Amino acid sequence: MNSTLKNIALPIGLTLLAASCQDLDVVNPNRPDAERATAQPVTTESFVATSFRTWWPVAGHDDYPSWAFSTMAREMTSGFADFGQLELSAEPRQSWNNSPVNARRLVNEQPWFQLYRTISAANDVVGAIDRGLVIVDAPRTARAKAMGKFMQGISYGYLGLYFDKAALVDETTKLDTLTGVAPKFSDYKVVTTFGITQIDVAIATSNAQPTITFPVDGWLYQALTKDQFVRLANSFAARLLVYSARTREERAAVNWAEVIRRVDAGIQTDFAPSAQPDVFFDDWKRLLARLRTAGRPSDFGRPSYWLVGPSDSTNGWRSWVATQNDSRLPFRITTKDRRIQGPTGPTSVGKYMGYNLNNIFQAARGTYRFSHYYYKRNGVDLTYQSGPQVAMTVTEMDLLKAEALIRLGRAAEAVLLINKSRIANGELPAVTVDGPPNEAGCVPRKENGDCGSLWDALRYEKGIEGAGVSGVVAFFDARGWRTLPEGTPVHFPIPGRELQTLRLPLYTFGGPGGQGSAPARDPERCPLALARCAP
Repeated sequence: MNSTLKNIALPIGLTLLAASCQDLDVVNPNRPDAERATAQPVTTESFVATSFRTWWPVAGHDDYPSWAFSTMAREMTSGFADFGQLELSAEPRQSWNNSPVNARRLVNEQPWFQLYRTISAANDVVGAIDRGLVIVDAPRTARAKAMGKFMQGISYGYLGLYFDKAALVDETTKLDTLTGVAPKFSDYKVVTTFGITQIDVAIATSNAQPTITFPVDGWLYQALTKDQFVRLANSFAARLLVYSARTREERAAVNWAEVIRRVDAGIQTDFAPSAQPDVFFDDWKRLLARLRTAGRPSDFGRPSYWLVGPSDSTNGWRSWVATQNDSRLPFRITTKDRRIQGPTGPTSVGKYMGYNLNNIFQAARGTYRFSHYYYKRNGVDLTYQSGPQVAMTVTEMDLLKAEALIRLGRAAEAVLLINKSRIANGELPAVTVDGPPNEAGCVPRKENGDCGSLWDALRYEKGIEGAGVSGVVAFFDARGWRTLPEGTPVHFPIPGRELQTLRLPLYTFGGPGGQGSAPARDPERCPLALARCAP
């Protein structure tokens, strides 16, 4: 690529669009331009065949931004300063430091640049195909284009989930016309919709070519037929439709009938790409299960009491919630949920989690961060880089559909979907439209100790079943359900480094009463009248 930032390809974000901001109009004869780089069919195919690997880490499978998002959502808790989690999960909440020299700037910087890097590779491939490039034959050409549009879609989708705004650039954009022109930013709603549109092009492209298959090595790191790829694309669209909501009101306004359609057309088995040591792995799962202290995993971060506490059948959960934040201390849960506690008593190991009396965090950083529970569902040691790494589950899709059904006044149909994981995995008694059985040991319980509603059971299942799958989904749910602590940023600004390069003013979100901050928590309201829960 022979001149200006538009040609530098590729890991830097909107500086690709803003060469006028700095004097970067320098010829580099060692860097070929995009058209020459995509003139070789098999080489061009490799650009898109490796694009999922660049998207994967920042979509909830690496330490940035997973630890920040998970701890802000109170899904996991940690007393360590790594990955921006200490500052962002501090209570009371603080505004995000968007300075380009912030030591934790990768919380929003890494997703921004990595997603644009992925988009840039996809744009080059789709553009070359649209100009007439044939990659060996029609099926391989269609596969490359479908993959390119899919990667555009989920990359823009996640930009829309993470950031307040982004610039939209696809294979039709003439970057040379943008030299000297300030980038145009679209708000997150437009960005997310644009992502879904690209996903739909990927679906249409796949459906038009009956013999597409995706190999297990590279691409999506899981062998997929055309039908399975289309189903995966629909499930990602369902995620984007729901998780883009920043407020309770926006979550209520989601097109829930369309969510049901997407879920019904979505995955039928868990999406679990196969890890390759030091090439493709899930570092989020590594630190969740890491063993550094004797006897138990989870020595870096642990399941929060906000996640596991509603399962408690004693007064421990109610008392913990009622205690002033800085005075909270960890307690031992007694629960019927076999994902948290085994059958032989409160200290026996559950299917997903176990009990560990040791505390590993500094009290000076807040005892409210302490937890006696460790996470073990995805293994320990090197399991994060070998074998399937579950990234999207059928249970997640079931529970998205269950939420849709409740919101559409079809709660009886939602009961069946909530009970699937509740009974099979939790070994808990079935819920009805009236909620869990109102008995000793009710799971889940409300924060005041009362037995929960069907809505509480849905959210509880979503939390327990989703823990450890993706490091960011719990945050998306919490902001839409209005369960984030007051002052938590509901999304992130364009990174300070990018703003500085573009010579735009720094801005940020978060802090009590600040712009882009979560309002006071309101966890007890339901989207419509249910037993034990008022709208």
